[in-house]
Amino acid sequence: MTRSISSSYVNVSATEKFGYGLGDFASNLSFGFVSLFLLFYYTDVYGISAAQASVIFVVARVVDAIYNLVVGYFVDKTYSRHGKLRPYLLYGAVPLGLLTVFCFIFFEGEFKFIFALFSYTLYCIAYTTVNTPYSAMTNTLTQNEKSRASLSVYRFTLASLGYLVVSTTANSLVALFPDQQTGYIWAVSLYSLIATVAFLACFYLTKERVAIESNSQPINMQSFFNTLLKNKPLINVSLYTLFFYIAYTVWMAIAIYYIQYVLKQPDFVTLFFLIQTAAYTFGVICSDKLISWVGKKAVALYALAFGTIGLLLQYFVAGNDVFFVMVCICMFSITLGIGFVTMWSMVPDTVEYAEWHHEVRAEGSIYGFYNFITKIAMALGGGCAGLMLELFGYSNNDLTEYAIHGINISMTLVPAVLFLLCFSVVIFYQLSESNYRSLVDKIELRKSQA
Repeated sequence: MTRSISSSYVNVSATEKFGYGLGDFASNLSFGFVSLFLLFYYTDVYGISAAQASVIFVVARVVDAIYNLVVGYFVDKTYSRHGKLRPYLLYGAVPLGLLTVFCFIFFEGEFKFIFALFSYTLYCIAYTTVNTPYSAMTNTLTQNEKSRASLSVYRFTLASLGYLVVSTTANSLVALFPDQQTGYIWAVSLYSLIATVAFLACFYLTKERVAIESNSQPINMQSFFNTLLKNKPLINVSLYTLFFYIAYTVWMAIAIYYIQYVLKQPDFVTLFFLIQTAAYTFGVICSDKLISWVGKKAVALYALAFGTIGLLLQYFVAGNDVFFVMVCICMFSITLGIGFVTMWSMVPDTVEYAEWHHEVRAEGSIYGFYNFITKIAMALGGGCAGLMLELFGYSNNDLTEYAIHGINISMTLVPAVLFLLCFSVVIFYQLSESNYRSLVDKIELRKSQA
């Protein structure tokens, strides 16, 4: 078949890639801070139990997960002079910044639990309103598969930078104030302000190029469900993502406890996350070349095996040897970096798969569903983290060896099992790079004939 190059099959400039990456830099200043510190804040500062915190994470994220489907559906009905996705960054950045701060407001009294649940749920909804359209922008900036992979690399490199800023400076910033409550409010306010500016910069530095086919069917409930439930590559990537995000969320929530109570080195937090983030970033950067050499599927499988070995070594061999532990943490973190790039590089290709088979281009619906999966995974992960702390009898006032052992298991064996589940799913992924390019050609030919 003669290749018909689409006008949107372009190599995106480095400036625009950087601008796109600023969106995830902003996301990780906000989401990274919440993920790293909110559970600890709830149990050790705000004053609710680990079980109550677990309920908050599960309920809020389930509500948020359902809301993802709603957002995705309406994104596909959005048409404006700014495009269908970028307007959500423009109008959602400021509310998201304010609601991030809202999560760390101290509320005393009998409605303390209700206030925490309400504030965190609102935050999750605001984050989704911005992040779901942002995630789908990879599809509308270009149809070039290499540029899409490169966009994911820029995205996750800047995401890791945002995470690095939060993980290495937050504790020091909080410590500048006379009490932790005041410190958390000032810290989250600063990160939220920077995040808001970065989201707006992402809006101004990017351009949506991919046009909808003239004969494309309007999105309705039937096409909405066909696009999702009959999309085999999307289902496969979604299962991969489900297990991977649960592992990631559990690990993120438990990390602070692990440093303080297993390694028994609370002053090691900054260096721990500096090393961990450097390894994660190395994994992200390496992904671009690795994917171009052997493809997304093979890279994902090798990385998952590598990370599983690191987690098993950490539990069975490393013990309290900090150097050995950090080697294992680096193996896990490299897998995180590669895993996120591969899965988020696979998702855009499923949009063209659905467009060819169902004549509907539905970035919003697909990314709404995909983010629904990530939020369900994070709900399960956050709930599992709190539940495991409760099951192992964690209490900061009366810490037992049994609780410490439970923290160690949660940090190592639980993510290892989930990585193995990821491996068992990815091995059946069938949408290769050559198959994807063939789909783009067919769609472009159909456009030219319409």
